[in-house]
Amino acid sequence: MAWGGNDSAVDKWIKQLKENDPKLTTLHILSFRRVSAADLTAIFAALAHNTSLKELYCSGHVLDVTATEQLSEALTLNDTLESLNIGNHEFGRDAKLVAILCEGLAVNEGLLTVDWENKGLNKSSMEALSRCLEKNTVLKNLNLSRNALDDDSINILALSLQQNKTLRSLNLSMNDIGPAGAQHLASCLAGNCHLEELDVSDNALMEGGQTIGAALVNNKSLVTLKMTGITSKLEDLQLPPSADDERPPSDPKTNESQSIHGNAMVEAVAGSLCGNRSLKHLWLDHNQIQSASVAILASALPKSGLVELRLRNNCIDDQGSKALAQSPGSLLQLELGENSIGSEGLGALLDTSLQYVGLFSNKVGGFGVEPDKIPNLGNSKIQTLDIGCNGVTWQDLDVMIELILANGVPDLKLLEMGGNAEDKDMDAWEESIGKLQRERPELEIAWKRLKSGEMAE
Repeated sequence: MAWGGNDSAVDKWIKQLKENDPKLTTLHILSFRRVSAADLTAIFAALAHNTSLKELYCSGHVLDVTATEQLSEALTLNDTLESLNIGNHEFGRDAKLVAILCEGLAVNEGLLTVDWENKGLNKSSMEALSRCLEKNTVLKNLNLSRNALDDDSINILALSLQQNKTLRSLNLSMNDIGPAGAQHLASCLAGNCHLEELDVSDNALMEGGQTIGAALVNNKSLVTLKMTGITSKLEDLQLPPSADDERPPSDPKTNESQSIHGNAMVEAVAGSLCGNRSLKHLWLDHNQIQSASVAILASALPKSGLVELRLRNNCIDDQGSKALAQSPGSLLQLELGENSIGSEGLGALLDTSLQYVGLFSNKVGGFGVEPDKIPNLGNSKIQTLDIGCNGVTWQDLDVMIELILANGVPDLKLLEMGGNAEDKDMDAWEESIGKLQRERPELEIAWKRLKSGEMAE
């Protein structure tokens, strides 16, 4: 990687590119580096016939017409470069520049990844990119997050995706997509779509989440779907209010509107999973989904192909977690952090074929008083368990250690318990953890925050 240096750095990079220096496989020109548009033009000219560079990153730098034309021409000749990130946060507002670059990108035969996060892309620039996608036959990964793409922009993009056969991963998170845009994406997913990964997180999809969920029944390509934080209104997805704003913040746990949309979305997904076994990874964090709807999703798990499910920061209690534990199907990883799950839910989740259970910041503490809530767990397949910040007491810890030493959770390799031990109980925790580690030396336990100057073992 080359990213800084003295005043002759640009000349050095150009020389390396022209001479095909095998050591120069990645070139990162970070935004704080003073590089002019003329410098970039010279670098792009040297790139045209280079066969060593795989990754070019010069995000944050201003491109003029000359530099953009030179890069576009280089892309028509260079089939070695695999990853590209160029332009600053205003690049996409100049439709002419985007169109020039897309002409070269359309016929390029090497690029696999284009990262245009936070480039100011809008409807006009999306028209040029969509024409490019209809012609390009090699691009696999496209990041368009943190732009200004609205419903009309997504309509243009979705139509081009019907023609593209090679794009596999599309990141549309943190844009301005609403229910209408979700409908365009749903039509694409239900049609001739080849995407394997789609991220629409942090958009105000609202009822559009349900629309996308229902479209999955006719989709056979998608492997990963991320719909995190899509039930909030657009204004709630913006930056937080200023310090002098006296309006009381809304409580997301009691936001009925979000729960209505979140529940409808997860129930639509559940209905689709019965006929869809291609989807493996599903992220539905921060959507105020309630336990009754989670139970409907849980009933579809045995018929699905899901291996990873994320439901962090929703409204799930013991009833929802027990429903998920009852028949997890092929599910191996379950993330339920920041919900309201107690010790009963913990015991049910541990007594399954799941390999990872994340319960950070729930309410599982207190099982030491009623140890019968936790089964013997001799058949548990859990390998990683996160119960950090759960109010787990030293008494709870002793019960857990006793269970583990009695061959409970036999496959456990990592136990994360940070944020539980109180200062007054640190010595007792230290002694108990030491006992467990002497008996189970292969078990890694993360349970205390490091003090200044300390290093992890």
